[in-house]
Amino acid sequence: MRKPLKILIITLGALLLIVLLAGVAVLITVHASFPQTRGTLTAKGLNEPVEVLRDRLGVPHIRARTMHDLYFAQGFVTAQDRFWQMEFWRRIGSGRLSELFGKTTLGTDIYLRTVGFRRVADQDYAALGQEARDVFQAYADGVNAYILNRPARKLSLEFALLKLQGVKFEIEPWMIQNSLTWLKLMSQDLGGNMRREMYTIDLIHKLGLSLTRDFFGSYRAGEMPFIVPDSELRQSLLKRGVPGAAGAERGGTPSPAYPAPTAEQLAALSGVSTRLVGGFDLGSALALGTGAGIGSNNWVIGGSRTLSGKPLLANDPHLGIQMPSIWNEVDLYCSAQDAQMGKRAGGTFHVRGFTFAGTPGVVVGHNDRIAWGVTNLNPDVQDLYIERINPENPNQYEVNGRWVDMKIHREEIRVHHQDDPVVLLARETRHGPLITDQESFAGYRGFAINPHGEFPMNLELKALSLRWTALQANSTFLSVLRLNDSRNFTDFRESLRLWDIPSQNFVYADVDGNIGYQTPGLIPIRRKGDGSVPSPGWTDDYEWTGFIPFEDLPYSFNPAKGYVVTANNPVASDAYRYFLSRDFDNGYRAQRIVEMVEGAGRKLSLSDMQAMQGDILNTSAREIMPYLAGLQLKGASAQARDLLMKWDFKMRPESARAAVYAWFWQSLIEEIFKDKLSAALWNPDTGLESNSRLMNTVYLMLKTPTHPLWDRTSTLDVKESRDDILARAIETAVKRGSKAQGSDIRKWRWGRVHTAVFRNLTFGKSGIRLIERIFNRGPFPVGGGFQQVYMADWKPSAPFDVYAISSMRQIIDLSDLSGSVVINATGQSGHTGNRHYDDMIDSWSKVRYHPTWWDEAALVSSRPDRLVLSPH
Repeated sequence: MRKPLKILIITLGALLLIVLLAGVAVLITVHASFPQTRGTLTAKGLNEPVEVLRDRLGVPHIRARTMHDLYFAQGFVTAQDRFWQMEFWRRIGSGRLSELFGKTTLGTDIYLRTVGFRRVADQDYAALGQEARDVFQAYADGVNAYILNRPARKLSLEFALLKLQGVKFEIEPWMIQNSLTWLKLMSQDLGGNMRREMYTIDLIHKLGLSLTRDFFGSYRAGEMPFIVPDSELRQSLLKRGVPGAAGAERGGTPSPAYPAPTAEQLAALSGVSTRLVGGFDLGSALALGTGAGIGSNNWVIGGSRTLSGKPLLANDPHLGIQMPSIWNEVDLYCSAQDAQMGKRAGGTFHVRGFTFAGTPGVVVGHNDRIAWGVTNLNPDVQDLYIERINPENPNQYEVNGRWVDMKIHREEIRVHHQDDPVVLLARETRHGPLITDQESFAGYRGFAINPHGEFPMNLELKALSLRWTALQANSTFLSVLRLNDSRNFTDFRESLRLWDIPSQNFVYADVDGNIGYQTPGLIPIRRKGDGSVPSPGWTDDYEWTGFIPFEDLPYSFNPAKGYVVTANNPVASDAYRYFLSRDFDNGYRAQRIVEMVEGAGRKLSLSDMQAMQGDILNTSAREIMPYLAGLQLKGASAQARDLLMKWDFKMRPESARAAVYAWFWQSLIEEIFKDKLSAALWNPDTGLESNSRLMNTVYLMLKTPTHPLWDRTSTLDVKESRDDILARAIETAVKRGSKAQGSDIRKWRWGRVHTAVFRNLTFGKSGIRLIERIFNRGPFPVGGGFQQVYMADWKPSAPFDVYAISSMRQIIDLSDLSGSVVINATGQSGHTGNRHYDDMIDSWSKVRYHPTWWDEAALVSSRPDRLVLSPH
């Protein structure tokens, strides 16, 4: 062999060996954090051995002899599967992201330290009763038994990558407060009225009050359903003299157009600068996700309408798409016969469902007697107050004619790659934190000059403070523990009496055949105003006077119609004597679910529930389509319109017509709103109802061909009408769609442009393609869209990338709990490369489910992995 050839072979061999060794090193690093799921592990702190059976999808079924050991094992097993997610979430809640990620997350930390989630969690901890404290401590002890005995690289690949980047950190013990801060983050994401108030100010400045009301529209009472119609409310809860106060199922008084500021509120807004808020959303989006897709569906069907004669309960929460899933599936069983912490009566304890990594118990699911599901109620529990600041002392504010000292909280934020911490002095008024101290809200600070005085004495400095039910001690997690152990509707309601935040629509079913609904939560009663815009903070005129008594919150038990449906639509009409919210969904999903229930023409089965959760009918398109028939169109635009006129309104991923409609809808809302408002105003990320609001507003406008909003402000010499804009929208849709999918409209496919990517919330957004490929999954073609029951929402600012989804689905069969089915969005594991990291995505996208293995014999016969946690 010639020497050059020999050198080449040796070089290539060495390079191959290096590549192989590097590959082996990567595999070892990735697999280092995978949990042990078979055999025996020592877990100091247990009293007796605990058995953990992981089914074929990695879901843990925990079997303990005491409640202490059950919650301890839940903490241990959750840390095995999801500790990076737990660590990330606790750093969000504590405002400590910048210690790992540097200046990129400093604004988020400043906001989180300003509102003080961790400070309030300390108050929650102090208010915990002994029973709840014992449960949380057992859970924390289980987490610590796992994480404190292992190097960081064996807890998650993310920790190993941080070490490679030179980030210095220590794995700190898990504390009860770390679990409690999660509740604040959940409330942040599910209650965004603060954003809406500031958004409303900007709209009023741009459009004026009248057109702002038209832009928001009003709920179509009589067409769209209420969760608890007037006929199901106690007469004492109805306003006297209100027409329709005993209305039909969809009846009741219509909700007035939003907003409804008082004269004093509008006057107080003078001098308050306007700039649509944006930066702080990073903090909340890191948890559940925020915006127009954050909602949910749930419904319960009574035995009179089911094949089995017993209830069926369905639930699919709509949250931000991410990797791993927001939800953590678990099955908890304790064989103890006596009452113990978290178990109020004798007999075994068995509960199954979904929770969040870092919190004990089950948030959504069922036990051996009852089942429950949730959707976001989104009540108005956040109020902004305009505070007058003392020009002589910025740490004082006016209260009833005198200057009062603010509370000052000193916070130190450590930032990666910075020697010195960032020092924050968070100011707090009687209402709450002064949020305009935070940079992304600074545009809402302002000043006014009183014309009846001389400068500088006539100078009025103004800032905004936030009052919010999440910023006070609450008992929601005790409610979760009580809920897990409830036996009937009375227990269920008493458990929810303790549910303070965030308010949810709870549906209920039990094995005896009962169904029901309950609104829980701290919902304020205001002396004046409805919280639609910031209120004067220097008087007591707009103060909260208390909260709606639990006995007066809407509920329903075995309604005559035989079902309850909630999909973020209004709980009750304006005949209800208390104000709940105007931040609701406009009823499209709720209407469609009711339509499927009432239009079935037969008894319903579990497979019918599956079909309903997978329903992709676009009811908004069905409303709009008749207005396209008479348009004068030519060529490809006429072809597109003709295709739509023969459409069945279903957003199938393989459908050309669905793609045509999506391009048309996107073009239509841009044609209407884009030249009148900035993108941040017509397409805001201000709450769960933004997309349904656009649909509702457009529908209401269609009835008035010359409505002022049809006219384009950029064409001063032309006054456009409805048909002009509809035609322009079709023409624009054809041009944009052809550029993206080709000139043959018949070959367009909705699933080619409407795709879901599951992104890891840290390294999945690193900007490094290789790293992102390791942590992310997708894109996956999906059907549905916003305001279909099958939720796969996109933002009009970024068509048609899915950003909010049905984050899990469950259908519970109360005739046979072992026949219930569920699916999580991604997988049980938080470890990339693990077989359970992404093994549910395909089933999720196709609306398929997995069994729950509720029955012990079925679980054992499925040959699960068996791990014994031993105290010795």
